[in-house]
Order: sequence, then C-alpha cells, then structure tokens
Amino acid sequence: MDKILNLIILGPQGSGKGTQAALLARNFRAALFGAGDALREIAKIDTAIGRRVHQTINVEGRLVEPELISDVIKEQILTVPKEQSLILDSYPRSLEQYDLFKQFWPEMGRGDYLVIFLELSEAEAIKRLMQRKRVDDSEEIIRKRLQMFRSLTMPMIAEMEKEGKVIRIDGTPSIDKVQQQILEKLNLSPAAR
Repeated sequence: MDKILNLIILGPQGSGKGTQAALLARNFRAALFGAGDALREIAKIDTAIGRRVHQTINVEGRLVEPELISDVIKEQILTVPKEQSLILDSYPRSLEQYDLFKQFWPEMGRGDYLVIFLELSEAEAIKRLMQRKRVDDSEEIIRKRLQMFRSLTMPMIAEMEKEGKVIRIDGTPSIDKVQQQILEKLNLSPAAR
C-alpha cells in the first residue's frame, strides 16, 4: 500500500476499538499502540509508577495523568519508521491529552492523521462489557468509565470534528460490517492476505 495511514481509534468502552484497530493493523501492516494496553502493562510492575497506575485505573477507575500517557505514547511512536502506518487505540482521551498530542505530533514527521470514532449506545456498551471477563469490568466501574467517556472524551471529539479530523462509524453491527464501514470511509481495501 502506498498511502501511509495515521489513525486514532476512539469510542466508548465496548465499542470494539481494540478489535477494529487490530484488524486495520494486520490488514495494513501498521504499528498499533493502545493506551489501555500500555497502562495495564505498567500497572503490573511493582514499582512506584506501576502501583500509582494500578491504583488510578483499577481501583479508582480514573484516567492517569495526561503527561504520563502522552510521554508513553510519544516514545512508542518514535519507534515506528515514518514509512509504516500507525494506529493509536484510545489515545488521546481528553482535551488535555489532545493538546499534548498536538504539541508533539508535528515533531514526529508523520504528516496528517484521522480519527475513527466508533459510536455505540450506553446500553449496548454495558451489555457487551458485562459479557467479557476482566478484573476491571464490574458494572459500577463500567458505568463510571462510560460517564468519564461522556464528560472527558466527547468534548475532545467535538474539538476534533471542528478540525475536520473525525470519521463517525456505527459500532453496533458485526465486527466485519464495522470494518467494512471503516474501509469504505477511508477509501481503502484490505491488503492481500
């Protein structure tokens, strides 16, 4: 593929962001970095930062400091050759993180980026999340995270839309149908498998 993709995949918990990001990464041989995965790995390490991240995301159900996750993502992006496509899963998540992203992004020398926003109703998100088994998926934590998404992430998405960066996708259909919507909106076809 000649076109280099720089994509940010966003949506409420349960919208299939990780699944769609992984499919795109495989189809287009893109580097994929997920904020959640990076933080879960850090939270497993018994260090001061690991314990702080664990307490923040697993016990309190809050986001870590914008500077911390932004530094982690920036370091990951620097490992990707400029001629390779890049997908960021669930980063940035707030206006503060987006401001930090916009500060360091030009330094990356990767060109423009687009945002894929997977829309999903709260009822469907809760239903999906209660079916998967993860330590941090109690209904109380799920509801808290969905509220955090509405209050922190939706204002950022509105800002991104003003900048013409957002492609809205209905996250309700099957995985294949959602992937097809994304490919159509990006005017792409998957690489030969």
